[in-house]
Amino acid sequence: MRNLLYIILFSSCLFTHLEGQDIHTVKKFSDELFSKGNYQAALKEYQRVLFFDKQNEYTELYSRIATIHYNLSDFDNAIRYLDLAQHIENNDSIKFELTLKKALCNFKLDKYFEALNELYDLPDHPSPYLQNKKNLYLGICHFGLDDYGNSLDCFSGLFNSEGAEKIHGLFSDFEDYNRKFRPGKVELMSMLMPGLGQVYAGEVFNGVNSFFLVSGVTCYAIITALNYGIIDGLLVMSSWFYRYYSGGFTNARNFAVQKIEDEKIRLYAEIFSLIEDYQNNMVK
Repeated sequence: MRNLLYIILFSSCLFTHLEGQDIHTVKKFSDELFSKGNYQAALKEYQRVLFFDKQNEYTELYSRIATIHYNLSDFDNAIRYLDLAQHIENNDSIKFELTLKKALCNFKLDKYFEALNELYDLPDHPSPYLQNKKNLYLGICHFGLDDYGNSLDCFSGLFNSEGAEKIHGLFSDFEDYNRKFRPGKVELMSMLMPGLGQVYAGEVFNGVNSFFLVSGVTCYAIITALNYGIIDGLLVMSSWFYRYYSGGFTNARNFAVQKIEDEKIRLYAEIFSLIEDYQNNMVK
């Protein structure tokens, strides 16, 4: 019982000490930690400021804490604090930017549907900068969801006619690439002839290996059937042939999927390179 009283007394003294501290001094100290990149320590101090901020003087810290969580790759908590910041913010432009930041966090979590829902709730903004940023993020959402038509429309609006033509060319090339290495097509090729799909997808060694494995098992099954009977030959076929045969065309499909994904990443980088170049030229 005495120990419990000591704990309560100590907690009360600690609370009184913290509440008595100059909250403005703590805020200033927190800002210094943040500017130096000491995010964990800054986060702790900012949370103390909010706890003792009875007059709601520092509501902008919700957004600052969200930034810290973003920099620490804690995107779920970043979204949570951005929601809090939106709830208490009255300025429409700042609310608009907070929604864009939430979309960015959802991109990091590969939650493109959630980001898209947030962005569709946003009205058009009179500021060309913010409206273009919204269109950029919409383009990213559609791109992440493999909706390349809508993605192209969003990205095209960020350029002049020359830039839009380049973007159309990039998407056209990507569509041709998708058709060339369509997973179902590559898989069917390896079904018709073991190893063919892998070779077509650029995995020559894997394709040749698949061909010889399936051919070897087939030959062994035929020899077994001739020497020991059809049933024994079928048993060999059922246990070994299908394993290597199905493994071959499954691998072919996976290679095609990965090939398209790699090309998608390359296209994504090229689009952003064009956007960056265009924006730099506009500044000049």
